[in-house]
Amino acid sequence: MSNLPLEGIRVVEIGQIVAGPTAGLLLGDMGADVIKVEPPDAGQESRMGNRRNGPFFYFNRNKRGIVINLATHEGREIAIRLINNADVLIENMAPGSMERLGLGYSTLREVNPRLIYCSLKGYLKGPYSSRPLMDEPGQMASGLAFMTGPAGQPMRAGASVVDMGAATYAVLGVMAALMQRIKTGKGQLITGGLFETALFYVGQHMATAQFTGEPSKPIRAQRHGGKRNGTAIYDLFTCKDDKQVFIGIVSDGQWRRICPIFGMEDLAADSNYDHNPGRAENHDILKKRISEVCERYTRSEIVEMLDAANVCVAPLHSPSSVLEEDEHVRSEGRTLQVQIGDLTGRLPPMPYESDAYSFSVRYSAPKEPGRDTVEILRELGYSDVDAQAFAAKGVIRGPGLS
Repeated sequence: MSNLPLEGIRVVEIGQIVAGPTAGLLLGDMGADVIKVEPPDAGQESRMGNRRNGPFFYFNRNKRGIVINLATHEGREIAIRLINNADVLIENMAPGSMERLGLGYSTLREVNPRLIYCSLKGYLKGPYSSRPLMDEPGQMASGLAFMTGPAGQPMRAGASVVDMGAATYAVLGVMAALMQRIKTGKGQLITGGLFETALFYVGQHMATAQFTGEPSKPIRAQRHGGKRNGTAIYDLFTCKDDKQVFIGIVSDGQWRRICPIFGMEDLAADSNYDHNPGRAENHDILKKRISEVCERYTRSEIVEMLDAANVCVAPLHSPSSVLEEDEHVRSEGRTLQVQIGDLTGRLPPMPYESDAYSFSVRYSAPKEPGRDTVEILRELGYSDVDAQAFAAKGVIRGPGLS
């Protein structure tokens, strides 16, 4: 689509697995020309970070791909020329890797003073800054897994929320740096931390613990027994068709609206149920009554009934079923048609809308490593003869190169 906000911005991504590629995805979706640099063995089973699997085709759309052996002198020279023409560099290599390759920020800012260098690391500055970290251990170390699982059973979230979140916040920093560069003419170093992202997520629980003076308890533990933190019904229920639905009753208005359609007029007339604290104290009674109603109707019937009454309700889906069954997800604009390997599929766009532009897939993720190597080298001023010579020495890789 035209009028995308980052048209004209060039990004070089030296990314792997989730965090780096997510940052590139976000910038690419917003219109930047993202060039993904991969190693010579990209696509092989032993190269986990660049393996061609489902997540790869999600996180790497709207990018062009080039293979460069950065360990060679010629490869480093190609990378320097590429970065010299870039606005943003993204990297999520292990701590110290970019410096060993001669591609650290202190080196590249001399080459390109306007460069915004975006690093994604396990930890920001501090005693752990040299430690590697990944998504799941980040959830464990920050307290996020403690809050997610049942008491005594810490559990990771069902998505790479730390990797993707760190990338999102880092891109926010990149956008701010692009704005500042308009005034200063200078680039800057932006570093996103996985651990600090997870820590940011649990800040609300830190605040609660300090405010109440009570130690944090897992979310599930808070929803069982007496107080339930003031919530009345915030639970999953099984319906007649054995499908599950989540119902949330957290306001007096929702309570008054659900009672007549669920046949709970007797409870509505009882002053003990007028407000959330009273309803929370009687949670077990309420849950039993609502369960009995749900058991008489299918999930779709329950959703329709409560939606009509403006009561918070949500069917329990898997990623597969929400894609295939949910009316909202199947509506126009909620997914993008993309190539997933040899298949044509649908995947989510960025989760915001603008009245000035729409998102689209300009490039599918490069199924073959180095898909755009020759095209990019030509843009950098190299001839096709140069490209073949580089390929013969193992410096680059791509279709049509021997």
